[in-house]
Amino acid sequence: MINRIITLILLLTCAVSQVLAKPVVVSEIEQQKTLVIGEYLTYQSLPKEVTPDILVERFNIIGWQSFETEIPVLPYSQNAYWLYFELKNDANHKAEFLMDFAFPLLNNISVYRLDDNKKVELVAQSDIETRVKDRKYPSGGYIFPIWVAEQSTTGYLMRIENDSMVQVPVTIYVPEVIPYEKSKISFWLGGGLAILIVLSLFSTLIYVLSAERSFIYFATFSFSFFFYYCATTGYPIEFLWPNYLAYSKNIAMLSLGVSLAALSLFAIEFLQLSSSNKKLARIVLVFTGCSFIAGIFGLLMNHELQIRLQLIMFLACTSLVLYSAIMSLQTKRKGAYRFLFCFALITISCALFAGNRFGLIERNFVTEYSLLGSQFLAFIILFDALSERIRIERSKRLQAQIESMHHYQQFYDIYENAVEAHFSTTEDGRLLRANKAFYELLGYQSFEQLLENVKNITDLYLVPSEREKLIAKSREFGRVFSFDTQWRRGNGKKIWVSINLRYEAESPDGPVLIGSLIDISQKKKADRQLQFLAAHDSLTGLLNRREFERLLNDALVECSSNGAKHTLLYMDLDQFKVVNDTCGHKAGDILLRQLTDELKDVVGDSGLIARLGGDEFGVLLHHKIDDEAFVIAFRLKQAVQDFRFVWEGRVFTLGVSIGLVEVNEENNFIDEVLSIADTACYAAKERGRNRIHAYTESDKDVKQRHNEMQQIAKINEALSEDRFKLQCQLIYNMQKTGEPLHYEILIRMFDSDNNLVPPGMFLPAAERYGLMSQIDKWVINHYFEWLHNNPTHMQQLGKCAINLSGPSLADEDMQSYILDCFHKYQIPHEKICFEITESMAIQQLDATLSFIQCFRDLGCSFALDDFGSGFSSYGYLKNLPVDYLKIDGSFVKDMLVDPIDRAMVKSIYEVAKAIGMQTVAEFVESEDILADLRSIGINFGQGYGIAKPMGLEEFVEKFGKKTKTDDRQNR
Repeated sequence: MINRIITLILLLTCAVSQVLAKPVVVSEIEQQKTLVIGEYLTYQSLPKEVTPDILVERFNIIGWQSFETEIPVLPYSQNAYWLYFELKNDANHKAEFLMDFAFPLLNNISVYRLDDNKKVELVAQSDIETRVKDRKYPSGGYIFPIWVAEQSTTGYLMRIENDSMVQVPVTIYVPEVIPYEKSKISFWLGGGLAILIVLSLFSTLIYVLSAERSFIYFATFSFSFFFYYCATTGYPIEFLWPNYLAYSKNIAMLSLGVSLAALSLFAIEFLQLSSSNKKLARIVLVFTGCSFIAGIFGLLMNHELQIRLQLIMFLACTSLVLYSAIMSLQTKRKGAYRFLFCFALITISCALFAGNRFGLIERNFVTEYSLLGSQFLAFIILFDALSERIRIERSKRLQAQIESMHHYQQFYDIYENAVEAHFSTTEDGRLLRANKAFYELLGYQSFEQLLENVKNITDLYLVPSEREKLIAKSREFGRVFSFDTQWRRGNGKKIWVSINLRYEAESPDGPVLIGSLIDISQKKKADRQLQFLAAHDSLTGLLNRREFERLLNDALVECSSNGAKHTLLYMDLDQFKVVNDTCGHKAGDILLRQLTDELKDVVGDSGLIARLGGDEFGVLLHHKIDDEAFVIAFRLKQAVQDFRFVWEGRVFTLGVSIGLVEVNEENNFIDEVLSIADTACYAAKERGRNRIHAYTESDKDVKQRHNEMQQIAKINEALSEDRFKLQCQLIYNMQKTGEPLHYEILIRMFDSDNNLVPPGMFLPAAERYGLMSQIDKWVINHYFEWLHNNPTHMQQLGKCAINLSGPSLADEDMQSYILDCFHKYQIPHEKICFEITESMAIQQLDATLSFIQCFRDLGCSFALDDFGSGFSSYGYLKNLPVDYLKIDGSFVKDMLVDPIDRAMVKSIYEVAKAIGMQTVAEFVESEDILADLRSIGINFGQGYGIAKPMGLEEFVEKFGKKTKTDDRQNR
């Protein structure tokens, strides 16, 4: 009862003339979507004991006061503030909104609703201790729901408590627009705060690179001010410390103290007060410490006292730094004008920000964001000044070093620039002095570096006992001349030196050796080179023919004397002439040097390898015959086959034909053995190149040729009896779905028993004996006829690829035949793509270009098949007007495990793309390869991982009737 009487007395003391603001109209909010209601609020400061019920009961006798600004500021009060506004709804529907009290530093807020009977209903309440995730509407500020029934007016009371002044940024939102409005605010504030972080990180980086302390101070200032701005405005605190909102006030206090301290240190460093005005520098330094201490001490105060302390600190820092800048202007300190301008700009923006928070200036875009923008502008201006200063200081230091080195050089010119290397050591090997020629000879940049790495001169001797001999001679004779020995340089390289030495028994360092030396490595090397050149090939470094024949003769002598057995390999490179003809002999020489390194690694210690001629090599395998020798020969062949030579963007591959001959006691003459090996090598070439032919008395080469002749007869029988069959394999578009059908036509042959003959058995024979043109004609005629008889499939067809052999391209009758087939079967030219192999196209370039030009003019397209397996010359691509580039499957199938193969695939794709060609990858055998090819950008894929070859009818049944949707699902 006593409490109610006291409360009533306090209420009566506030009873003055009643001032009620106009109500907030619902239609206005719905029209504008958002409304700042500062001018619609009335307020009064009342004792904290006043309850909502008492307030409503005495509502009309309270002296409510109104605001005149949209975002008013309430001064600090130990009482509680009560805010009141009315929400008027003239519409025939209930109106619901969200009210945002965007002042994150508010200690406590409660929102009440007054119904028509003036009954108080608690809408919501929250405080600064409540975590963001525990609030109904997660936010750094306070968001509450409000509503008003149709055709009615509802009053709302807000009770707020704070330990400092209160800014009242109250906004009512239509619920659906508040995410947009919040995101818009986040955009501007987030961008500004990002600038602070970027400035801080960039300044830190510059400090690391230049060691200029001004940058680290500016970085500290920007980073600390970032936290001060966040804690004060409340923008990202829901992300930075969402569970500790109550610490925002202390964070603002501490971060401001650090910011002002860092700014003071920046002023000392930038204005160079330590050298120009030491007294002022000490004062600013003292203030720096005070700012930091004040920031910590302020943590013990309430928020009202913190704000006052912050204001005092800011005014003191501003005055002191501005005074320092003005004093620097008087001394004409470089950069002082820029500093004064930038700091004045920051000071003005801070004043605008503080003026708004104290209610002296209306909130607007400038008051909120000029502080961030001014820091960015100041950084740009000051960074330029600091950069210029760093350049000048470095220039001065460099000039001073040059002058110092010049004087030093004058005193030591004779000693340091002597051609001979001079040195002095103690008898036990400790280095005392050495000139430039000495430590440079050993591969060191300075004498100090030499001492760090060479503790005793004995360590330089390849054979330490050599120094003992040298000391003994010098002690005995007093002088030693031209003592040749081997030393080891700092990088481990061995060198020959010739030493002249004088022994001095008495010196301050005891017995010393004073000597000089010269590098005679070149002389020793020249001696060895003469011996080497007499036995080795000058281009590759392998044994030459003369030395090889000498060693082979020794092997023959060994065979005849003790029955030993060896193996001779005679090797001839395939396609080497193409490199010489297309790229020049310089490229050929480089290729040979690179390839011989690979061959030497394969042979190793198993034998001797020599260059016998231009592209011919010999290998003598000691005490290795039969399988052992064949394994080495196979490894040599594989090394050549795997070798890739790149020249001016073109990739070349080679093969090697190897003749293998056993060297035993039955061989008597070198010429005989070499002739047999050469014949075996030729037989390997005849059998298709890039293979090994082991010579025996019962050579199977003739039998092999007979078998090929029999195969030719079978091919002719198959042509006459129509025992060929067409198959096709899907070419899948990896970049686009739902495209028309695209596939390649393949041919299969069956023998008289209707068994499938592998293509590898009949196609090489057909190529050797000139039957490929007939097979090509068979394929074109039968496929065109089938396509003509399947018009529905012809409409679905996007592109069909047909292989043409090299002889067909050079056959003039073939052009006429194909043109007749187009006309006879009425096949649209644009649906046909002719595939030509890379090697054949280059070998018959003129004929190939004539053929391509003829059919491209009609609308046909062309593909270059197996690119990378042959000459792989990127230069030819410019002259071959093809539309598709088919990457050889040897690169594709292992690209996931072989980075070189993948790099080749990517390289071919990039070249093709630059020229305007589309790429097709062969041998796509898995989904992983398909995915990797798609990521590179390859246009099409073909292989068992996509679809196996199948008959035309089966292909149409499986793919020809699918819709685009089905196709996408299938892929």
